[in-house]
Amino acid sequence: MAHSKKPKHIVNVGKSKKPSEEKGKRSYYDLTVSFSFRKYDAETPWSISKDGKPSVDKVFKSLYGFECAVWSEIIQASGGRSHGTNNHHIPVRELDKDVIKHADDIGLNESELFSLRIDSNTRLWGVIEPENGCFYVIWFDPGHKVYPIRK
Repeated sequence: MAHSKKPKHIVNVGKSKKPSEEKGKRSYYDLTVSFSFRKYDAETPWSISKDGKPSVDKVFKSLYGFECAVWSEIIQASGGRSHGTNNHHIPVRELDKDVIKHADDIGLNESELFSLRIDSNTRLWGVIEPENGCFYVIWFDPGHKVYPIRK
């Protein structure tokens, strides 16, 4: 005699049994980008451009362009010579050794930071708040010194 294919017990799966996102990593992907300078650290040797003035106009134009996008679009943006992703997470331990020391000195307790590309040599470094999609700018890096390009 063949076994019945009907289940003997039906279990309702509660919220605790549903797959969860990896510790909030993807929870902000569909959120619109916003910016905060509340965590900005201006006391860094790398935050001054060669002429002594940050390229504020260039940065603001880029931020203006980002503010209508959602994080998934920004993370998938690619280009440049290597055609890699322009904006991405970088583990703090992979940053320049002087930057790691400075991060320790200011009590930055992040395991990774997000690099937001302004142009070929200019980056904004910060963290993304998964609950609201806000990018907290920590460092302005006009010379790509926080994470030097290794050729």
